Amino acid sequence: MSLLNAAHLDHQSFLVKDLDAEATRLSNTLGVTFKVWSISPEICLVHGQMEPYSFKVAIAPIGTSNIEIIAPLKGNSVLKEHLEKKGEGYHHSGITFHDYNSFMNAKDNLMNKGFKPVQYGKTREAFEFGYFQLPTAGIIIELLYIDTMPQPDAVIFERVSENEIGS
Repeated sequence: MSLLNAAHLDHQSFLVKDLDAEATRLSNTLGVTFKVWSISPEICLVHGQMEPYSFKVAIAPIGTSNIEIIAPLKGNSVLKEHLEKKGEGYHHSGITFHDYNSFMNAKDNLMNKGFKPVQYGKTREAFEFGYFQLPTAGIIIELLYIDTMPQPDAVIFERVSENEIGS
């Protein structure tokens, strides 16, 4: 099954240590608005083992895609591992599916080819995702299905200075 039939490249994701500060900088630089959530999946797997974790995520639309920034909060995760080993920067590309069956088919297809998610999370009635490490250039892709997202915890938007208002 081709991923292209029932999915789209939804976002590019970057890991940071201070999500609020980075979202504010990017918002002011790019003029984008970030919606921010704290995520604690109900089902958590890291390298195939049950491992509770949480993270903070900020998402801003840019054209037909999104920029995503993530900061780990609690627990061990591949996000925390990446920050410790490689520091801040690019982490993965997110592919979102239009329906749950397409998501499951794509996930099963990768798993049948021997790829196991390095991190997995699921929250009932909201979302399910898996990060898959691909063999080419260390690429990580996220397969993601979102049923419903709760209201964001916060919104970060471009601050207009008083100097700009008077212009």
